[in-house]
Amino acid sequence: MFCANCGSALTAGAAGVAPPAAAPMYPGAMPGLPSAWDAERRKQIDRTKTGVLLLLIGTLLQWLPLISIVGVILLLVGAILVILGRKAFGPAHARKVVISILLFFIGIIIAVVAGIILAGAIISGFFGGTPSQAAVQSALNNYLIVAFVATVVSGLAAVFFTYELQNQTGRYLLFAGYAAAVIIQIAIYVIVSQAIATAIAAMFPNGTYNPTQAVVALANFSSQAQTLALLSGIPALLYAGANYIAWTRINKGEIPASTAPPPMAPAPMPPR
Repeated sequence: MFCANCGSALTAGAAGVAPPAAAPMYPGAMPGLPSAWDAERRKQIDRTKTGVLLLLIGTLLQWLPLISIVGVILLLVGAILVILGRKAFGPAHARKVVISILLFFIGIIIAVVAGIILAGAIISGFFGGTPSQAAVQSALNNYLIVAFVATVVSGLAAVFFTYELQNQTGRYLLFAGYAAAVIIQIAIYVIVSQAIATAIAAMFPNGTYNPTQAVVALANFSSQAQTLALLSGIPALLYAGANYIAWTRINKGEIPASTAPPPMAPAPMPPR
């Protein structure tokens, strides 16, 4: 049987010209297969979304007296998740998260120093002899001042932590929560200072320290302090609102910005 292709090949071979080689075949691309960075980025986004949700719940529970420890644990776990997922939301967010961590630890150090100052003043007053009313009053006032500074620094940490995840409304809520926390802390300082003066006066009837009266005065002061602590629910609600906005934006895919290349435009039709 005659083969046209074979005939042409034999003719070409006879003429000393090699037949054209077949085009090599390559495996096609596998669409939809994510790269290693895409998978890691998705993991970081999920961590941040879960972390912000835990921050939201923990913020609402932290100021409640009986279950505050649950709120603190949720806040800690949520903060760790947000830290682990910070790079997926850009360098600005990652930088502010690091600044927030530094401010948080500075606030913790200031609070610890305040406690040490208070404990040292009280111990030296009681074990160095009969405590004086002026020494106890001075120690407690110094503690309140240093604790106020710790609140101011820690509040800035709360603002920076999710600032880049917020829209304009969320940022307003963050600053409103910070302002409310500072104002409430000032009010607590004024009220507690007066309550401390009253309690110390009850502890030193006729200018002499009375252990029995001191126990009663401290119990009354503790009750007043717990009541004032409920005011912290106001900034907690504002921070929770901001966290809800950040979580909603992540859940809807508004943030972070997509890294996928834009779709290719269709090729123009050739002119006829």
